[in-house]
Amino acid sequence: MPTTQIIIIAVFIVVAFSFSFLYSKFFSAKGTIEDLDNRIKNTSEQEIKEFYTSEMGDYIKHLNGKKLIAVSCLFHAPDTKEHMKNGVKNYLYSLLTLGMVKFRTVYVATPLFLAEDGLHVIELDKDDEVKNHYLFDNDRLANAKIFPKENQAASKQLIKNAAFFTLSIPSESGTRELELCTEFYPTQEKYSLYPFNKKLIAAATGRHFLKKLGECFSNLQVRF
Repeated sequence: MPTTQIIIIAVFIVVAFSFSFLYSKFFSAKGTIEDLDNRIKNTSEQEIKEFYTSEMGDYIKHLNGKKLIAVSCLFHAPDTKEHMKNGVKNYLYSLLTLGMVKFRTVYVATPLFLAEDGLHVIELDKDDEVKNHYLFDNDRLANAKIFPKENQAASKQLIKNAAFFTLSIPSESGTRELELCTEFYPTQEKYSLYPFNKKLIAAATGRHFLKKLGECFSNLQVRF
């Protein structure tokens, strides 16, 4: 790989993680963990509803009129290794076009809608259009399990009291695992653009989803 390409990839990674560091410092300057917790807890359900409607309102119609209870997203925060891997892959794809086409990895959100008939998982394409729509009905959720998960790399990108979980759901093709977080985190790029107050509402929205999941299914109660 040419030195120029290596330098570009390295600069991208340094910038990404410098942002994460500065963001962490920014949060610290806004108050202690206890202060942040209190501000998150004081977010009203109306504020949460307005937030997720503005973020994911276009996909609510796919619930076909079913009562909506809570909204979040599958959690995925690319680390250094993944950024490096994608950088190399995109460079090789570009070589195949003799450099005429530049490739870039595009991450998209995967909205989660907890409704009266179960958990809806909406997979999107690179244009944010619905690609697939799955439903884990209430019977499957009643037999699901949830486990806390360590994610130190992702913790550096979020507030210090962020928590992570793996939701394990039985399905016809085997067990399906969904990664969850106490933050509403659509993609790394979109989340990084949220102003501070919007990040607080995103935190309240993610916690609201986990809380409602536990209220609907006692086997899926978690502490955070």
